[in-house]
Amino acid sequence: MASKILAVDDDPQVAKLTVLLLEGLGYEALGLTDPRRALEVVRSFRPEACIIDLNMPFVSGSELLDRIRAESPHTEIILLTGMDDTLVAVDFMKRGAADFLLKPISAEQLDVAVIRALEHRRLVLENTAYKQSLEALVEERSRALNEALRNLGELHEATIETLAQALDMRDQGSGGHSRRVADMTVGIARKLGIRDGQLVQIEQGALLHDIGKLRIPDSILWKPSALTPGEWATMRRHPEYGYDFVSRIGFLQGAADIVLSHHERYDGTGYPRGLKGDEISLGARIFSMVDTADAILYDRPYHRASDFSVARDEILRKAGTHFDPTLVRPTLEHLESCFADPARSQRGAQSTAPADADGGCMAGDKGQ
Repeated sequence: MASKILAVDDDPQVAKLTVLLLEGLGYEALGLTDPRRALEVVRSFRPEACIIDLNMPFVSGSELLDRIRAESPHTEIILLTGMDDTLVAVDFMKRGAADFLLKPISAEQLDVAVIRALEHRRLVLENTAYKQSLEALVEERSRALNEALRNLGELHEATIETLAQALDMRDQGSGGHSRRVADMTVGIARKLGIRDGQLVQIEQGALLHDIGKLRIPDSILWKPSALTPGEWATMRRHPEYGYDFVSRIGFLQGAADIVLSHHERYDGTGYPRGLKGDEISLGARIFSMVDTADAILYDRPYHRASDFSVARDEILRKAGTHFDPTLVRPTLEHLESCFADPARSQRGAQSTAPADADGGCMAGDKGQ
């Protein structure tokens, strides 16, 4: 179906010529010479873009721009004028105009402007729909989890496992990551004397640490090249997004701290809050080392798995900056017990679970 374009110009000849050019380009076009009827026609004709003259009696193009944008926010506006004034053009672009054409216009100029405007409209609509569906999904899951909590008193462990697996599936190339890091974090915490409810909270926080990535667009999460500063700023929001989601669920509130703090650094250079030293919870300080080790020890799209010695050297090198130096030794001792099997160096070619060290290592590999 051809896109609908409305042309508004008080000069009948210009309006007629614009319609003829648009029809020649394959669009369904309608011309209007009385700008006072523009909103009425926008409601009935429902154009995807409007081409409006800037200088008209009764209602100026400037005023009409604002009215149409208020009435139909996703209708693109292309301004047409005889004034060669780039400052005016910039001002109207800032106010929402898609383009600015000078009279007399050619079919080629008109075609380029309309194509650009319609493409911008398509991208805006897709982005809006994506955000709405993502927000609805997060809200739906939040309601479902809270309802389960009210009805059952607790949410079955399988629900969290399934959600963690879904997160791993979305974050391509990290299959099994959430369960691995949760098991190893719990093992280290147990060796440090943490028990009962606090241990459960640490496990849940480690399992759901990347849940905020549900709100990161696929174009950023799966981008094969380096992120732009703007994209990186969006990616750095995922701990806050995850915290907002998890903290609303009663029985997961204790796990929310790891979700929010898993990218904090011991020297205060991490994000999102720039916490330093003991300001970072114990669970988050343990988890950050486990997460680093897992990224080195398992295949990812951007690198092949390395031996445990590489992970050990990296953690030692960053002790006191990224990691709590008092936790490095017990963490490495536990991780070494999990990855003592020399066959781990071949994990990129085959699935080999870490040795089961008193229940603190992964009980079975759930995929690379």
